[in-house]
Amino acid sequence: MRVDVRSETLTAAAQRVLAIADELREDAGRLAAVVAGVGPPRVRSPGEAVLVARWLVLEGRALALIGPVGLWGDALELDGLAAALRSAARMYVEVERGVAGVLSAVAAGADVAGRVGWFVDGPVNGSDPIVRAVPSTLTGPLVAHGGVTGRVLGVADLVAAGEGLDGGRVRVLETTRGDGGSAWVAIIPGTQEWSPRPGANPFDLTTDVRALTGDVTIAAAGVSAALARSRAGSGRSSPQDPVMLVGHSQGGILAAALASDPAFRTGNRVTHVVTSGAPVALFPVPPTVKVLSIEHADDPVPGLDLTPNPGGQSWTTIVAPGDGRGAPLDPDRHRLSTYVQTVRAAEGAPRGAVPGLDVWQVGAGDVLGRQVRSVHDHVIERAGATMPP
Repeated sequence: MRVDVRSETLTAAAQRVLAIADELREDAGRLAAVVAGVGPPRVRSPGEAVLVARWLVLEGRALALIGPVGLWGDALELDGLAAALRSAARMYVEVERGVAGVLSAVAAGADVAGRVGWFVDGPVNGSDPIVRAVPSTLTGPLVAHGGVTGRVLGVADLVAAGEGLDGGRVRVLETTRGDGGSAWVAIIPGTQEWSPRPGANPFDLTTDVRALTGDVTIAAAGVSAALARSRAGSGRSSPQDPVMLVGHSQGGILAAALASDPAFRTGNRVTHVVTSGAPVALFPVPPTVKVLSIEHADDPVPGLDLTPNPGGQSWTTIVAPGDGRGAPLDPDRHRLSTYVQTVRAAEGAPRGAVPGLDVWQVGAGDVLGRQVRSVHDHVIERAGATMPP
C-alpha cells in the first residue's frame, strides 16, 4: 500500500511535532525545578549515608532524563523533524503549483484547439443533453431472478456493474435501506470515443480534457439528469436518500466532479464515491463525502493529474502493486475487469488487511449488502452533435 500526503497535511504534522517538542521542554523544566528544590537529605548518622547515596543516584538519573540525551535532546530532534516537514511541505506546494500550471496550460491548449472544432464540449444548438431511457443490460447477482430481488454483495459488484456501459450508457441502481427508504447508486463509464472532435457520445476525449481541467461537461450534466429521472420515476425518492457515485477512469473523474459540485449536492445527498483507475486528486470533494479510490501501481492513468490523492478520514486510497511482470507502467492494467478482480481480492482479504477498507464499508452500509429495488439505464448524447468519423 502507498500512503500519500499533501502540503497541508505536512504543515499540520510539523505544527503538531513542534507542540510535542514544547511539551517536552516544559516537562524538562518542571523536573529540573523539582530536583533543584528538593536537594539531598541531611546526614545525621552513619546509617543515613545509604539514603544520600540513593538520592545521588536518583538525582543523576533525573539529570540524565532532563539533559541532552533526555527530554531536551528529544525536543531538539523533534525540532529538526518539524523543520524537515515544513521543508517538504514547501516542496509539495511548489509541486501543486506546477500541477495547476500544467492543467491551466492544458485548458488553454484545448481552447485554442476549439477553433478548429476539437475539444469543444457543449450542445451545438444550446439545449441540454439528450437523455433517453433504455432497457437495462445488467446481469449477475445485482439483478432479480425469478421474482427474487437482487442483492448488492459489495464494492466489487458495484464496480463490475459498469461493464457493458457502451454507446453513452449510464446506469442507476435503487437499493433498499434499513428504514425502508431507498438509496441510489450512479454507475458512470470510462472513455468510449478517442477522437479529439466531439460527437454525439459525450464519454469521449473532449470530456477527459475538459473534466480534468475543472470545466463543466455535458457528460456530467447527463449523469445528473439520468439520476434525477430515475429517482422521479421510482416514486420512492426523498431528499434524504443517500447517493453513491461509482466510476471507472473517466467515470471516476465525473463522479469526483459531481461530488465536488455544490449545485449537484443541493439536489442529491452524496455520501460516498468509488473511483477505479481515475486521476481524481485535484477535485475538492468535501469531507462529508467518503471517497474510496482503487489504483494499480502500474496503471499510468491515475497519475495523469500528477498529484497524490488527499489523505485523512474522508478519503481512502488502495494502491495494488504491479502484476509482477516488471513493467513500471502497463496500459492493460487499466481495464475495468482487472480492477474488479483487485476489489474482489481486497474485499476477500482478512479483516484489517487492507487499511481503511473495513471502515469505509461500514460507513457505506446504506448501500452495501442491501437489496436492489430497480435498475435504470439511460443513454446520454450531445444535442445536435454527430459521431466523429
